Parts: sequence; C-alpha cells; structure tokens
Amino acid sequence: MALFPMFVDLKDQNIVVIGAGEVALRKIEQLIKFSPKLTVIAPAIHEEIRILSQTHAITLVQREYVIEDCENRFLVIGALDDLSEQEKIYKTCMSAKTPVNCVDSPLLCSFIFPALIVEGDLCVGINTSGKAPAVSSALRQFLSKHIPHGIHDLIERVHIIRQNEKVGIERQEKIIGICRDFFKL
Repeated sequence: MALFPMFVDLKDQNIVVIGAGEVALRKIEQLIKFSPKLTVIAPAIHEEIRILSQTHAITLVQREYVIEDCENRFLVIGALDDLSEQEKIYKTCMSAKTPVNCVDSPLLCSFIFPALIVEGDLCVGINTSGKAPAVSSALRQFLSKHIPHGIHDLIERVHIIRQNEKVGIERQEKIIGICRDFFKL
C-alpha cells in the first residue's frame, strides 16, 4: 500500500542520526537542506560528515550510542548495520511516539525517507513504500532533468499574488492561468 506523503518543517528540530558511515552520510546530506539541529552519534565518524559539521548545525558525538539518545527527538534515524540494535531503536521510538527510520529495514520504520529533489522552495519526495528504493532514486534522477528552467520565478510570482491579492475566484483563476502558461498546458 502506498504511503501518505507528509511534508514537515525540520528547521531547528532536534534530530539524531545513530551511525556515521556512508549510509548515514547520504541521509545527513539530505537532512541539512532543511536546517535541523542534527546530532550524529557513532564510535567512528565519516570524514565527510566531519566536514559538513563545520558549516551546518551538526553536533558530533564520537561514542557508542545509548538508547536514551533517542529521547526527546523530533526524528530518529538509525543508520546501523546491526539489526538487533535497529530493533531496539525502533521499539524505543515507537513507545515514545517518535518518528523513526532504520535505514534499509522498512519494517523498522514509522516513515520512509524519500528520494528528494530540492531546488529552492520546490521539494519533490518520491518513495515506493520501501519496496524498491533504487526505483525511487532512478526516478528522482529522471525527474530532476525535466524540471523546467524558471520554476523558481514561477513560485515567486504565485507567492506574490497570494500575498497581495484578495482571496477569491479571480486570484485563483489568475494563478491557474500563470501556471498553465508556464507549463504550456
């Protein structure tokens, strides 16, 4: 069954990534686009994560994680190879009603980390309900090549209209017309 796509504001939200290898790096590279307060906990930390921590709100904690590291978090990402540790993280988060994603373990996720296209205020998330992440990734690459030049200008034009004109049919028709013209519909 398909999952409901829900976009949430991660700005300044307290997120922990448990693990700091290659897979964690890929998740962190996506998360930092949304300006959360990230904590990364692992005994060994990938060098590229260290570099990212110099320019983004990332706190590095170089040690084994303890289950209490999952407490009081907006999101938890478990990027560990150890399935039994992922299960502990998942159970802890579920009992606290904290959204959790244990990478490469769809049954240990309360949300799926989508393949993302982020260009300014445009964000497109793609997922296959955890069944085929490679398909999501390939579709992301395909769609990225087909986003029309000038999409940022269109977003700004529509935003200005929405801010400055009275809510109603005329405003909506104007916005629809601009969008149809842009996309040649």
